[in-house]
Amino acid sequence: MATLTQDQHDRAVRFIAANRFPFPDQPHPSWPLHYRTWFNAPTHPRIAIDLPEGPHYPDIVIVDGEGRLREIAEVETDLNPEMIPRWQAASLAADDTTETGDRHLLIYVPQGREDEALAMLEGAGISYHALRGVRVDEDGTVHVLPHRTLGNSKDHRPDSPPPADQDPVRAHLDDDAREAVIRFLLAERFPFPGEGTEKWGLDLYCLTNTRLHARRAIPGPSGDLFPSVVVVDAEGRPCKIAMVETEVSETRLPFWRACSEAAVYEGHYTDPDTGRPAKHFLLYVPLGQEETARAMLIDAGISCAGVRGYEVTQALRVRMPAILPPVARGTS
Repeated sequence: MATLTQDQHDRAVRFIAANRFPFPDQPHPSWPLHYRTWFNAPTHPRIAIDLPEGPHYPDIVIVDGEGRLREIAEVETDLNPEMIPRWQAASLAADDTTETGDRHLLIYVPQGREDEALAMLEGAGISYHALRGVRVDEDGTVHVLPHRTLGNSKDHRPDSPPPADQDPVRAHLDDDAREAVIRFLLAERFPFPGEGTEKWGLDLYCLTNTRLHARRAIPGPSGDLFPSVVVVDAEGRPCKIAMVETEVSETRLPFWRACSEAAVYEGHYTDPDTGRPAKHFLLYVPLGQEETARAMLIDAGISCAGVRGYEVTQALRVRMPAILPPVARGTS
């Protein structure tokens, strides 16, 4: 009988939230700019729905700009009749703005258990938008396999990359690669899995700027600048900023400086040479260019919480093996 471990479940939740809410190619207004995607983790229970026995925190909750629940997704490790009341409550809490009027509930179950879950949903008369199978490989790769989609046929799409040994690294990095890194950061770095509230408060939220969704600007050298990721607090202040670059160039220094100046200080990022706190600006560059980028930051006196090197495969897997320490040499 197929099941998911808790670690596989948590990885799948983060991946699904970052890669399917919205899909990478889903534009505004199909995915409105004011929508926010939250996932509830043991360290960060954020948005609950009411059950007779008390509050329940669905795995993924989509909230609109007025604070209304729109979509709910549950990723299950196993199946049992006790989850039917929870699915029913989640269905009723979600909206019904799908093309067919089915409620915006999405259920993800271990691959091979889809028909069992379908019988449970239909037997209980639960209105839902989609049913998916999920598999997580030993290397952490998440596979999402659509089984039934009622609300919108455009959502019926698999996300199942080939085995890692059949997925070569890209020699050329384009906007697709850059935005794959942004989605990786949402899933694996903002916050890190298991990171507590002392470093990642419950009020913090990641706003990403992509080709299809420019959500949060900061002052730039010649007008609005849209960094790759802007983490805001409850008052909308840019607490943490990340920039993903597909190449390293001196022409990018003014933009890096603007990111550094807009971010706040974080005491747990300290330059190992100066002992000074670094701004919570993180720079992500192609693997092999991180030493060059860090030297440029030092020469320009730009404060940075760290430089990371990344690589992207043909199937848009992201690996991030290179991490260089914070930089706090200048006044910014």
